Amino acid sequence: MTIAHTAPSFRTSSELRTSSPLRARSPQLRDHYLTTALADIPRLIGSLDRNPFRATHGSFDRQFWHYRTAAFPSEMYQEAVLPLALIYTHELPGNRWHRAPRLREWIVAGLQFSARAAHADGSCDDYYPYERALGAAVFSLNAAAEACRLLAINDRAIVESLRKRAAWIIEHGESGTLANHHALAALALERVARLTGDEQFRVASRRKLGQVLGWQSDEGWFNEYGGADPGYQTVTIDCLAKLRALTGDTLLDEPLQRAVTFARRFLHPDGSYGGEYGSRGTYHFYPHGCELLAHRSAAAADLADGFLASLAAGRQAYFADDRMYVHRLGNLLEAYLDWSPDRPEIAAGDEGVEPTYLPHAQLLVDRTAQRHTVVSAARGGVVKHFVGDRLLTTDTGLVLETTDGRAAVSQLHDLTRDVQRLSADPATGTRAAITVTGPLNFVKFETATPLKQAVLHLGMITVGRWCRDLVRRVLQRRVITGRRRTPVTLSRTVELLDGTPSLRITDRITLDEPHIMVRRMSISSDLEAAYVAASGVYQDSVLQSWTSLDEHVATLNRDRHVTVVRQW
Repeated sequence: MTIAHTAPSFRTSSELRTSSPLRARSPQLRDHYLTTALADIPRLIGSLDRNPFRATHGSFDRQFWHYRTAAFPSEMYQEAVLPLALIYTHELPGNRWHRAPRLREWIVAGLQFSARAAHADGSCDDYYPYERALGAAVFSLNAAAEACRLLAINDRAIVESLRKRAAWIIEHGESGTLANHHALAALALERVARLTGDEQFRVASRRKLGQVLGWQSDEGWFNEYGGADPGYQTVTIDCLAKLRALTGDTLLDEPLQRAVTFARRFLHPDGSYGGEYGSRGTYHFYPHGCELLAHRSAAAADLADGFLASLAAGRQAYFADDRMYVHRLGNLLEAYLDWSPDRPEIAAGDEGVEPTYLPHAQLLVDRTAQRHTVVSAARGGVVKHFVGDRLLTTDTGLVLETTDGRAAVSQLHDLTRDVQRLSADPATGTRAAITVTGPLNFVKFETATPLKQAVLHLGMITVGRWCRDLVRRVLQRRVITGRRRTPVTLSRTVELLDGTPSLRITDRITLDEPHIMVRRMSISSDLEAAYVAASGVYQDSVLQSWTSLDEHVATLNRDRHVTVVRQW
């Protein structure tokens, strides 16, 4: 089989360069992409089964092949072939693995293991057997196709496994709307088309791309479980920017411009990005797409430079667990390789204007040279508030426990709450105010047990393998999208103020039924109650303390309502 091989650079052509004045960017900041990535390469190699006499040779899932705590391999880990292919291919400062013969053997072993571990139809699993997970399929296929291109691998069995996985992706979707997964699918299918010369994959890529663009709001964001998530937004931007560079399709320019403009609103003054106010509450930042656009987009350059500054200061989100760190590792290397030495002079920010409310996303954003505040009405009034480059508060909403032991939260993403925007009042120094009213939802902070795992695995082995969509929908409702309303109402008013104090939050908590009683309650600072794979990571904002409201519990149970006012 003959495989087409194209040049490794993603740099777009000269006609896309901006006519705006350009200024140089800091090459010292650029180096943080590389040093951050290279520091994790030993860990990556340590996760690989390097023993060619084992059937698991080539697996990057250490829980499966080494600890034996997993009964099947997760294909998501096989994304590791891409960062290894990048360091093998490119001679980079500090890269002692460049052209190491055994490194190439390991990459091939990883690709061969993926082919062996896949189901007969090309699908793969992630969290449970016979899951046939689209997310794991698109992440791993995209990485494998690019690794094959970089190393000019034309092994028939490997390429055939990529074809089968691509064909499966064409025919199968997933419950829930996750734009980033489908953007990855479009990119992976385009890459497989280039590897194989098979036009059906290019046609399918265009169809997927049309689906993703159809999920873009007029406000610029892409749908992630029914809302806007700035973190996952950068994953979608990354995929679309790569497709723009690969295909030269100018029709992507306008959607990318709107997407980047939206994302730019959520770069914080300390260089951190996104977080609890998004529909998934993620801190994700994928820099490569912004680097591809930085030479012609001030907003993209601002995002990339802000992320680099956060790496330099140690203020980025640390995706440091075994499952998450590989996601961004290859992207950091690609961002270094395609770093733009210049950028437009004029920033595309909206500092100095009035607070902006995005009604579809239900996000209120106030960005000036002195402050940056984001309020999510969709998440019940979640707030992140900076003055200067100092984070004053992150407020992820009310969490309480009833006397019968049930937990309830105010923060689950819900576009049906009553939202009232209040006008600015110069007389009182109010820049903007918003009131969000709605019920709390019961949640379960549950973990797996041997019995639960046994039932799930046995069910998937016997019956569940034939109804993957039904199983996924049931699990999604249980841990992600399900809503169980409580007879407790929270009405939260957030006031953005000029001067000191700069922020006031007034919470009115009401017990709507006589039988409901509260045992304890707090205002959380880093809670994510719905399951999100990328949640719970470290960044400096998690050092914010939770605020106990236990002193108000007796009044709430007696009077059936209580008002709590806090200001900064």
